[in-house]
Amino acid sequence: MDGYNLLGADIELCGRNVIVEEFMKKYVMAILIWIMIIPIAILNGGFREYVLVKLGIFARPLSGIILSVCIFLVAYFLVPRIKNCVKRDYILFGIIWFVLTNLFDLVAYIRDGEGFIDLLKSYNILTGNTWLFVVLTALFAPMVVMKIREGS
Repeated sequence: MDGYNLLGADIELCGRNVIVEEFMKKYVMAILIWIMIIPIAILNGGFREYVLVKLGIFARPLSGIILSVCIFLVAYFLVPRIKNCVKRDYILFGIIWFVLTNLFDLVAYIRDGEGFIDLLKSYNILTGNTWLFVVLTALFAPMVVMKIREGS
């Protein structure tokens, strides 16, 4: 075959390759699932600012826990719909979600006149911020779902 191998997918230099199309389809689906989390995160932020704020110092941690649970539930119900995945795919889905989640948050910080340092500060759980748990949920949810689904 006149081609090369990228992450286990044979890629032809000329012509159509079904293996590459399936490979790309899986990752596009994983990104689309992540995009579905964005409105949930925005609604969660509104819920924190207008409802949970009455709980004082507990509002931010509770909001982070709620968002983490929502991310996991989205992964639990939608990631298994991505067909023909192997362990490497779930690992890469998590990495992609982790990177996209941090980029999305960084853009929000920049839009608000802040920057990367402020994003890093949000990782400090000692301030009551549970952002670390949120991004770790995004990272590990696809892999945990895979393990749960393998066991059932």
